[in-house]
Amino acid sequence: MTIPKELRERYHLATKTEIEFIPKIEGILIKRKCEDPVSEIKGLTSGVWPRSLSSVEIVRDIRRRADFETREKL
Repeated sequence: MTIPKELRERYHLATKTEIEFIPKIEGILIKRKCEDPVSEIKGLTSGVWPRSLSSVEIVRDIRRRADFETREKL
C-alpha cells in the first residue's frame, strides 16, 4: 500500500513503521501501531507527567503507592 508523502510526513510514518487497520462504519481507520501504550499516554499528558521518569518507573511508583494504601487499610 502506498501512502502519499504528505501524509507520511505529517503523521511520522517511516518505511518500516507498523500500522493498524481499524474497521469503522465510515471506512477504515489507518493508525500507527503503538509499541508502548504507556509512553503514548505520557506524550498526551506533557506538562503533567514528569519527564525525568520512564513509564516503567511511573507504573512501579503507582503500584508501590497502591500496595502501601492497601496495607494501611488492613
